[in-house]
Amino acid sequence: MRQLQMVAALALMSLSGTVGATTWAGADVSKAGYGVRLGSSLLAVPRIGALGVEGSAEKGWQGANRYAAALTLRDLNLPLTKVDAFASAGAEYRQGLNLYAEGGLRGPVLGPLGWRAYARGTLTGHFGAGVGLELRF
Repeated sequence: MRQLQMVAALALMSLSGTVGATTWAGADVSKAGYGVRLGSSLLAVPRIGALGVEGSAEKGWQGANRYAAALTLRDLNLPLTKVDAFASAGAEYRQGLNLYAEGGLRGPVLGPLGWRAYARGTLTGHFGAGVGLELRF
């Protein structure tokens, strides 16, 4: 799993360096397990946010591990707050391939460090939620 994380990190960092985009890394915890995520904004969408890609790997507390890749719309500003929203759609592999959607909120903690809360649902009817920390580069 560590090798997958290293490869994903290097790929996303090299990609973000070529387009001058924002890169992020985070750690999450949920009722199902804990994990890491890496992503990069690829395209700014004026007055809306940024379109990017994200990959994640999660270790289940007792169940199967989860690996996912998604397109994400981030930095959706919520007026009069320091919080922004995000929405992602992609594919995950747990005990088979599945499609999922995820959405949530992000806010500042200190400098480039921020909190993240999300909810996720799959086409097979699995739902979950979690919280974590995220570092933006």
